[in-house]
Amino acid sequence: MPADFSEEVARRVERFHQQLPGYRPTDLVLWSHLAEAWGVKGVFIKDESTRFNVKAFKVLGGSYAVARLMCQKLGMSPDDIDFAHLVSDEALERIGQITLTAATDGNHGRGIAWAAEQLHQNAVIYMPKGAARSRVENIRSHGATVIVTDLNYDDAVRMSCRMAEENGWQVIQDTVWEGYTEIPLWIMQGYMTMCVEAVNQMALTGLRPTHVFVQVGVGRWPVLSSDACSTSSAIIRQGSSPWSPTMRPAFSHPPLPLTAVPMR
Repeated sequence: MPADFSEEVARRVERFHQQLPGYRPTDLVLWSHLAEAWGVKGVFIKDESTRFNVKAFKVLGGSYAVARLMCQKLGMSPDDIDFAHLVSDEALERIGQITLTAATDGNHGRGIAWAAEQLHQNAVIYMPKGAARSRVENIRSHGATVIVTDLNYDDAVRMSCRMAEENGWQVIQDTVWEGYTEIPLWIMQGYMTMCVEAVNQMALTGLRPTHVFVQVGVGRWPVLSSDACSTSSAIIRQGSSPWSPTMRPAFSHPPLPLTAVPMR
């Protein structure tokens, strides 16, 4: 198991998220009719529609990455991130207000805006041409500045990077490029909370999942899911050994991001 996605890291990330206002594990929902139709014992969907009222798991990665960035600037250890200290007057006096920037089609940018709002920071979010008005307004509702460009997504990412360099902002992007890997790693680690929750919830059902289906997106989530589910399965043991599910990417985007399928 890679050290970046170890049990220790999973627990650290989960402890941080548990401190955030409004945190609760999202539901693992049994789709009994689908399970019956497929001839399996159960099909479980991790319902992220209630995650911090932003209706997307992306906020887990964005919030953890912003917290790690603040810890780095404060010279704090990431082992026990203290949310109360990060939003304290003392911390803000030391590092001031950071302007966070990212490019997004919607969910990642809203996650960064929400994290900035909770951690008393600023956010400037760039969106590609044709961005849905509802997504723009959702991001603005968290106090972020939203700029809808006439560019495609990749060029919007380049613009956010260029503006960050010119203005001394901090890029919080969920894609990797040469020389930019640390923050995307923190974002991936932030998603581990969803995996730990799902495994804890599966343990309560008495069933062992054999397959986990995840959407592909830009690739961060399926890679993380494979590592995190393996880590989480070592945390929650059923019987003498942990379960080891088979990962299957879903190339379309389902309404809910994680599906665990225990077979007969």
